[in-house]
Amino acid sequence: MLSRAPFVSVVTFLATGILAGDALRTTGGVPVVFVLTALALVSLGCILLYRFGRQTAFAVALAVWLFLLGAGVKIRVEAEKDAQIASLDVLEYTTYTAEVSTIPEKRSNSIRFEVRTKQFGLKNQWVNYPVKALIYLPDSLSDIPQAGDLLLVNGRLERPAAPANPEQFDYAGYLRNRGILFTAFVNDRSYKLIPAGSRTDPSYWPEAISEWADGQFRTYVSDSAAYGLVKAMLLGRRDDLGAEQVSDYVISGTVHILSVSGMHVAIIFLAISMSFGWVKRWRFGKWIYLILMASLLNFYALVTGLPPSVQRAALMCMVLVVAEVAERKHNPMNTLAFSALIILLLDPCALYDVGFQLSYLAMAGIFLFYEPVYGILRPGNRVFKFIWQVTALAFSAQIATFPLGIFYFHQFPTYFWLVNPLVVAFTNILLPAALVMLLIGLTGISWLGWLTGQLVTFSAKLTDWSASVPRMLPGHLLENLHLNKLEVALLYLLFFAIWYAWFARSLSWLKVSVAGAVLFATVSIAGSLSVYWNADPVIFQVPKHQVLSFKTGNKLYLLSDKSFTEDIRAFDFNVKNYAVNHEIQQIIRITAP
Repeated sequence: MLSRAPFVSVVTFLATGILAGDALRTTGGVPVVFVLTALALVSLGCILLYRFGRQTAFAVALAVWLFLLGAGVKIRVEAEKDAQIASLDVLEYTTYTAEVSTIPEKRSNSIRFEVRTKQFGLKNQWVNYPVKALIYLPDSLSDIPQAGDLLLVNGRLERPAAPANPEQFDYAGYLRNRGILFTAFVNDRSYKLIPAGSRTDPSYWPEAISEWADGQFRTYVSDSAAYGLVKAMLLGRRDDLGAEQVSDYVISGTVHILSVSGMHVAIIFLAISMSFGWVKRWRFGKWIYLILMASLLNFYALVTGLPPSVQRAALMCMVLVVAEVAERKHNPMNTLAFSALIILLLDPCALYDVGFQLSYLAMAGIFLFYEPVYGILRPGNRVFKFIWQVTALAFSAQIATFPLGIFYFHQFPTYFWLVNPLVVAFTNILLPAALVMLLIGLTGISWLGWLTGQLVTFSAKLTDWSASVPRMLPGHLLENLHLNKLEVALLYLLFFAIWYAWFARSLSWLKVSVAGAVLFATVSIAGSLSVYWNADPVIFQVPKHQVLSFKTGNKLYLLSDKSFTEDIRAFDFNVKNYAVNHEIQQIIRITAP
């Protein structure tokens, strides 16, 4: 199968180069000109080897070229960011103007949104300098800035703080990979809002359409919990979801549906395909089908606000449709890899996005593992067949994503296999119905919009109910799990060896799989023993608190001031990852007098 998917190898070498470029930048400070020079020389070598028919040598040279391309692109992008930081740090400004570029997002005590700076006010002049930043405003504002509005801010932008504690989440690195280099907490007396007026610039269309869609949902989805779910699934904004509602989806292993992702685009794609597939039988019907598919997918993408996950999925779906219309055979893994290649060439930092990693792994898992998993059972009854198909899809995606899920989130939902068939079934009704409701909203037929809204509300309630089932069952969530980077890599190599043993019907690869399992167990046990015997004390740097820890085996003695014992958020952000990654089973708190 993979031999018919050359773009998988292409993306693999490119992604490896991106990772290497990041390592070279942070450890050795290699100038981008060195990498580009090597890239030019290898390019010349590739041309000569291809010209003289040296196929094996050409393949090796091409792999090296892709590796260097990834490294060069990554180093260049990061060098540009460093130059932006250095240039802004030397500016002695006290005022700046910034244009709001995203829809405001509600937080616990604030409202945040991305901006792009326009000008910086020096003593006697204004300097044009665009840079991406994240601004927080109080949540008590009566007039909330919208996309396209201009802010005149008194103050300076700040660079996000680097992690100060072991194993702490690198928030600064997370923002940097999104292209956000600065943040600012602005009070209501430090800025002036200049409304944009008419937002005719096409760059604001996604935000404007998303806001319009939000208004339609408020009008026709009467139940508040159902509205919060529809808003999260269609618009990617969770600010109207209840805490227990979100917790239900975390426990059931279906929290991914609360974020706009490739799965949502795939459901819409299949709904459009089933609704208009008959058009392809007409003369020129395939091209009409292509136009309909492109139009409706683009409309849905605009409704969501065009987040990167939707861009990736829409691109992949359009590649599939174009291949179908052009009557070209396509390998799904090759199509998946091709869309990833385009994304990484345009934005190499997308490789570090957790959503990018999980969405592509989930799709790859479905393409590779669905057939062997589905082959375990072959029910004859149509109802049981559908249930098993959805369950096999869930298992396939979970196999591919659970190592990375444990690495990032340190938990595993034990009843995902029970809930996923229900959630997927109801979501297949909810998403197309919500899209139809928005299309009806364009016509102004209110009674039909109300009727569709009732269907959306009912299917949203069913989805919420199905996600709440595991909470009533014992052992619904395994928490505080830990895998390091080496263990994650070994697990994925093991999964590939097992899959290839099945695919090639190879006893040799089955032996490799067994050896891989033994190696993984050995590395995991050795790592756990090393962590168990490590007893170094740690002084945690926590704002407004004093925290010191001592470790004995799997026990952690945490000495702190009294207020820290009540500050759950400070513990989770500064200490929890350290406790999980060091396999702590018991935390003993000691309050300083």
